Amino acid sequence: MNGEGPGEFRDAHGLMLDPQGRLWVTDPANGRLSVFDPETGFVESFRHNFAFYAYIWQGTMTADGRIVRPTLRPQGFEIYDLNMELVESVSQPDDGSRGLSAREAAQQGEDATPSSFAWQSRDGSRSGFMGVPYYPRSVRYYDREGTVWIGAHETDPAGYRIARRHLAGDTALIVEIRKPHIPVSREERDAAIEGIRERLRERGADTDRDWSKIPDVKPSIVNLFTSAEGDIWVRVPSTGEEATWDVFSADGIYAGTATSTALNALPFLPPLVRDAEFWAIVTDAFGVQYVVRAMITPSG
Repeated sequence: MNGEGPGEFRDAHGLMLDPQGRLWVTDPANGRLSVFDPETGFVESFRHNFAFYAYIWQGTMTADGRIVRPTLRPQGFEIYDLNMELVESVSQPDDGSRGLSAREAAQQGEDATPSSFAWQSRDGSRSGFMGVPYYPRSVRYYDREGTVWIGAHETDPAGYRIARRHLAGDTALIVEIRKPHIPVSREERDAAIEGIRERLRERGADTDRDWSKIPDVKPSIVNLFTSAEGDIWVRVPSTGEEATWDVFSADGIYAGTATSTALNALPFLPPLVRDAEFWAIVTDAFGVQYVVRAMITPSG
């Protein structure tokens, strides 16, 4: 439920499965991770400082019960035990790159940030970024083996590409899929523009933007994750209301397509799959978040 009490969420943005089969839900707005038994419900929670977090949780629970999360400053990783005690901190060489701040980007104009709209309130007191709808972004997923999967939209030829890499940087597997792009409909484009305008109005910012930055086609890959058994699930766009995943075996062989029309699973939050169980964070018509369990059944 939406709230601050035990077992409630305000901004759940990730799921993990520990070696005991318990679900861990990351909730940065409440500054904690909540643990649930799949059968009996809420177990406990741990306070945690999400000083750096993206729209989705980019950490992972490894098969041996370590929680690995990337860090921004310094660049690298932090490793925690199941009591959320810091075990190890690993730094990686800084490449020296630094993106523009929201204030700098807003002052330089739309061309400074092709993947986002930089905004600044009219009184200059606030600034920030809003992502350009349907802009193709690379996606990352850290699996239970401690390796990272990277997925990217491909333009010519159309499709997507996923690669599995060890944290040291060695590439272990590459899968390339070719399929036609799905166009962004006029209704989807208009709805996306109106949503951004509303958010800009709430922040006291100018609502005039370069709407040509919104692509004509949807990204070929939305997110990806691996099941407890190691299968690869790639969420891809669809033309209707259903959620669609391409499914591959652990060695990259295409196994089939999974779809769901009943679950309003948040598109950028990877679910969890174990055996025939499918766990996801969903939002109801009132904006309340829940963790739900569904069963995967063959069709046809």
